Amino acid sequence: MDERGNVTDLRGDVTDRRDDDAASGTSDPANPLPFRGLRVLDASQGFAGPHCAMLLAQHGAQVTKLEPPEGDWSRGIGRRYGDQSALALAGNRGKRSLAIDIKRPGAQDVVRRIADQCDVVIESFRPGVAQRLGLGYDALRATNPGLIYASVSGYGQDGPYAQRAGTDMVIQAFSGMMSVNRDIEGRPGRIGFLVVDTLTGLYAFQAVSSALYARLAGDGGRRLDISLMQSSAAFLGLKIIQAALEGEQPAALNAPAGVYRTRDGSITVTLSKEEHFSALCRAIDRPDLRTDPRYASFETRAAHLGELVEAVGAELLRGDTTDWLARIEAAGGLANPVNTLRQWLADPHVQATGAAPCVELPGVGSIAIPQIPGIDPPAPSDPRSHWPGIGTEGAAVLRDFGFADAEIERLRAASIMVEHAPESSA
Repeated sequence: MDERGNVTDLRGDVTDRRDDDAASGTSDPANPLPFRGLRVLDASQGFAGPHCAMLLAQHGAQVTKLEPPEGDWSRGIGRRYGDQSALALAGNRGKRSLAIDIKRPGAQDVVRRIADQCDVVIESFRPGVAQRLGLGYDALRATNPGLIYASVSGYGQDGPYAQRAGTDMVIQAFSGMMSVNRDIEGRPGRIGFLVVDTLTGLYAFQAVSSALYARLAGDGGRRLDISLMQSSAAFLGLKIIQAALEGEQPAALNAPAGVYRTRDGSITVTLSKEEHFSALCRAIDRPDLRTDPRYASFETRAAHLGELVEAVGAELLRGDTTDWLARIEAAGGLANPVNTLRQWLADPHVQATGAAPCVELPGVGSIAIPQIPGIDPPAPSDPRSHWPGIGTEGAAVLRDFGFADAEIERLRAASIMVEHAPESSA
């Protein structure tokens, strides 16, 4: 804390960098971004670590994406748009890319020099690899004691499974997540998007943010061990507690909530209070269900769930989705049609609130980008609206970290730093 009572960064230079950001127009003085001036080195690949770094970038941090000369492997997953993919677009917004061949002599010195000037390093190497490269936490904190160092892995840095590869689908199976996501015939199934990677990125962002706050209070830097395994367990906390108390088949919490077929589609019905069941019975003209002692409470309805779901489902199948929605809402119940993603994008409420504006990206086209809760959306000219190609900002990044032009030329000539021209969409 300085003589005016302001908390300062341990290394003392974040305030200066924030002033530089304000002067360059990357921060709105009327609504400043909380992480403006922070420097982040994102040495992770895939989606979990990059998602964390993307969130830091969207909250104002200057994020350098360190990737190999061929690019983060996420760029090659799914359909390619130049050197982008949907996965890469989702994980790398607001970053600048520096492509370094880490295996070449002298490359690790370049990375250490950059990390020494950063507030946060995020890495997703297999446990032990960063240490062997001389880029582990102990090596970096020797010259940067205030560093927040987040390691993202499948199973964590220690334990019998530490060296196992842990992908989103593998951890969905390992964690028990698939067991609570069963189809109508009771078969466990994968949730159809990178839910484990996404929530791991969120937990990592939360942990980094908390560590930065603690550093302001004088706690110094720290190492954060963020695993897909532990993140999925935290996310499934309610279900794990239920299993511990009630076994593998806990009673339904809000019977007869679920997805029901209608004459022209599907509708989801849910309940959080007893009056919601009364409302559902009124909407489907089945007052007898409300007075049936088998369905008198959440507990008794859970005990007779099969016959109740069958009765409700038979009624809902007689009408159209829009009509049922109107009737259930008018009765005071809770329901919604089961939208596709495109239907969500076209919904008038989504359109009116600007929840996912379209952005034109050269070589890709128009893409809808959902806004991050809690911060104002960036303008098209804002660096947060930028997607990096592979190494396309390498020289500029190195200059910002104090590398002279002659040094940059030597790195280029030695193929340590690789610069790609932006690719066009096929």
